[in-house]
Amino acid sequence: MPLFYFDIHDGYEFTRDDTGIECSSLEDVSKQAVDVLPDIAREELPNGPRRTFQVKVRDGSGRYVFRASLTLASGWMVEEVNGEHPPGEDRRDAALSRAKTQVRALRREFSEDGLAPAMDDLDSLFSVAEGEVERLRKQNK
Repeated sequence: MPLFYFDIHDGYEFTRDDTGIECSSLEDVSKQAVDVLPDIAREELPNGPRRTFQVKVRDGSGRYVFRASLTLASGWMVEEVNGEHPPGEDRRDAALSRAKTQVRALRREFSEDGLAPAMDDLDSLFSVAEGEVERLRKQNK
């Protein structure tokens, strides 16, 4: 059975897998990658309201062949609970921050997926989206 290497990025740190796991099929590769994401997220939850966890799988030649990601976003839905203001960012700022994070993640994934010929059109779209998020954030302050 071939070895596959499961590199992990938890939103802050990159961990390269130098050991590898034997997988009997490509379905097994994808299952292994997806199955580890909730465990990583559970371990890292206390470190912030927005995180994207990613597993990228390399084959024996070092080529990335599969990616799985899990984005965790948490936020308060109300301005107060029982007369108390929730901790953290203002709800609107938090929503705009999430949007900006998601736009950046999409751009990175498109780039990693080899869509370079289409990146000019995508960059235009992403620039407009990021600009609008920034405008709304400044307007809120």
